[in-house]
Amino acid sequence: MTILRTIAAAGFTVAASAVAFAAPQVERLRGTIERVEADAVIIRTRAGATETIRLGAGTRVAQLAPASLDQVKDGSFIGTAAKAGTKPGDPPVALEVLIFPEALRGAGEGHYPWDRLPDGAGSGPVETSMTNGTVKAPEVETSMTNGTVAGAVGGSGGRTLTVSYKGQSLAVAVPPGTPVVMLEPADRAVLVPGAKVFASAVRDGDRLEARSISVGKDGLTPPM
Repeated sequence: MTILRTIAAAGFTVAASAVAFAAPQVERLRGTIERVEADAVIIRTRAGATETIRLGAGTRVAQLAPASLDQVKDGSFIGTAAKAGTKPGDPPVALEVLIFPEALRGAGEGHYPWDRLPDGAGSGPVETSMTNGTVKAPEVETSMTNGTVAGAVGGSGGRTLTVSYKGQSLAVAVPPGTPVVMLEPADRAVLVPGAKVFASAVRDGDRLEARSISVGKDGLTPPM
């Protein structure tokens, strides 16, 4: 009986591992819409690949409109992708700030790893040289923090926001020139060829099902 229990337990473990291995994976895709179909958009990703993203009944569609840091107030619910500070103990440095509408307060709340993003945050004057060629910004590891702004401190060269989430808080430095965008509700009419998009989708084999897709308004490139 003990042997049978051991075999059964081992079989359950293998089965559970197989299920976990086969679990659909969430991916974040950035690119430009090439074609729109009845239930899908075909995009050219930032890496140059072509991906078909399926749109379901539950897919949330939104627009990203230009905004300013002045629109971020105490109590605003925001998301910010940030890189590590220059020195140990420095606050993370924002690469973008997304202002959520009140209807989406609490969406994705927390602090967690994000993707490698172009390092667009400035670090002050430096010695320079001239090189003519095609530009590709270096990428850095980032984290994402979604939470409620609980305070802001201004200073020379930017602001520092205190973002509160799930009983914790984090100070994030926002340098001058950091892209700030506002998320606005939209429908599928904004999904048109040439639009720049950011999508969160679940990959199951070769199939991508969109959870959400955000379109840059008036040609804006989503910065997150």
